Amino acid sequence: MKKTALRVIAFLLLIALLPALLLAVGASLPSIYAGSYYAELAPLTERLYRSEGKKLVLVGGSNVAFGVDVALLEELLAEKGYDYTVCPYGLYAAVGCSAMLSLSEDALGEGDLVILAVEPTDETMSSYFGASAFLKCAEDAPRLLTKLNASQRRAAIGNYVSYLQERLAVVRSGQYPEAEGVYSRAAFGENGNLDYVREGNIMALGFDTAEPVDLRSVQIEDSFAEQVRDYCRAAEKRGAQVFLSFSPVDRSALVEDSEEALLAFFTRCREAFGCPVISDPGCYVLDSAWFYDSNFHLNSAGAELRTVLLAEDVLAQLGCCEAVGHPLPAAPASAYRAAETAGDAGDFLLEPIADGAGWQVVGLSKAGKEKTALELPAAYEGRPVVAFAAGAFDAAERLEELRLPESVETIPDAAFAGCPSLKRLVLLHEKAPCGVSEHSFDGADALRVYVPAAAYPMYRDGYGCEANPWTEWLSRVYSY
Repeated sequence: MKKTALRVIAFLLLIALLPALLLAVGASLPSIYAGSYYAELAPLTERLYRSEGKKLVLVGGSNVAFGVDVALLEELLAEKGYDYTVCPYGLYAAVGCSAMLSLSEDALGEGDLVILAVEPTDETMSSYFGASAFLKCAEDAPRLLTKLNASQRRAAIGNYVSYLQERLAVVRSGQYPEAEGVYSRAAFGENGNLDYVREGNIMALGFDTAEPVDLRSVQIEDSFAEQVRDYCRAAEKRGAQVFLSFSPVDRSALVEDSEEALLAFFTRCREAFGCPVISDPGCYVLDSAWFYDSNFHLNSAGAELRTVLLAEDVLAQLGCCEAVGHPLPAAPASAYRAAETAGDAGDFLLEPIADGAGWQVVGLSKAGKEKTALELPAAYEGRPVVAFAAGAFDAAERLEELRLPESVETIPDAAFAGCPSLKRLVLLHEKAPCGVSEHSFDGADALRVYVPAAAYPMYRDGYGCEANPWTEWLSRVYSY
C-alpha cells in the first residue's frame, strides 16, 4: 500500500511540476521568432499599457498595421486641438481579433477612444483564437498569457507541447523565420507604425483572386458579437468609448460591388456589435492602386489616404466637422514585376480572366500532354498567368514534374488528382507562399513540393498576419 501511495504522490507531483518543466524547456530554447512579424505584439501591448493621457486605440486585424500612419493621425487630431496617443492594435488574423479585444481591454481608461476595424471575413468576425500563432507572439513575453480570457488561456496551454515540438524542429533545421522585409519585427517603428515603404500594388492583377470578398455572405459569429458588446460595456465602465469603423477593401476583389451589398454588411455589423458607427463603409472600398499584397493591406500611399479618412471620422465624432488640411496622395502605379521564366505557353490552353487582365490555365495542348516536365510561364502576351482551373492537368498522365511561377497565386482543390505520374511540384515563389487549401493535394499522395530555401521558413511558419494554410502539408515540403 505504501508503494502505491508513493507512486500516486509522485505522479501528482509530476503533474503539478509539468507546466513549470515545460516552461523551463521553452525558456532554454533560443528565440525563433524575435525578428519576425509575430514579435511585434509584445511591444504594441507594452506601449498600449504604458501610454499616459488619452489614447486612440485601433483594434482589428492586419488592416490596422498596414493601413494607418500613426504619426500622421496624431498630428491631424492635434491640429484641431485633440491630443491623443494613437495605439495601433491590429496585426494578425492568425491569432484572431478576439484575442486583440481580450489583450487590450484592461488598458482602457478615462477619455480613451477605441476604433474597431475588422476585415470582412468569417474568420476575423469570429471568436477564433490561433493558439499556436499566439504562442509564437508570446515567445519572449509569456506575460501576454495573463491578459487572455479563460478559454484562450486554456487553448494556449493545451497547444504548448506541440508548440515546443515545432520550436525544436526549427532549431534542429537551422532554418529560422526570415527577419527581413515587411513581415519582420524591424519593419515597425517605436510608435508601432509599419514604417516599411510599400510603393505600390505588387499583386499580379491588383487583387488576390484566391480570396474574393463577398459582403453579403460574411458571417458574424454570435459569440464574437457578444464579446464585442461585453468589451463595449467594460470600456464604458472605465470611461472609454468604442466606435465602429471599417477595414479597407480592394474594390476589384468584391464579388458584388453594389450599394445594396455594402448596406447589407453595414446593417449586420451595426446590429451585431451595438456600438456607434463613425465611418461610411463606402469610403473604405478603394481601388486596387491603393493596396499592397492583399485585399485588405494598403500600400504606403493607401495608408496615408485611409489615415486622413479616419481622422475626419474621429473628428466628426468629437464634434469637429472641418475637413483636415492634409493634401491627399496620388494613387501610385502598380509595383508588380513579373519574374522571367522559361515556360512555354504553347504547352497550355489559356483563357482570359478578370476582364482580360490576366490568364488562367484550363488544360494542356497536344504537345503539353506528351511531356514529362512542364513549366508554366509567368506571362503571356504581356499579361500575367495567375491561376489554373481545377482539372486543368487531368490529361497529364505522363507528367512527372511541374514548375509554377510566382504569378500563380493559389493551387485549387484536387489540382493534381488526374496526374498519376506527378512526383515533383516546384514552386518559384520567393516573396510570399503560393496559396493552398486543405484539399489542394487530394488524390496526389506521392507528390512532393519543392520551394526556394530562402522562402522555406515562410511555408513552415507563414508570415504572421494570417493563418498558415501550409501547416497541413509540411510533411510534403522540401527546400531547394
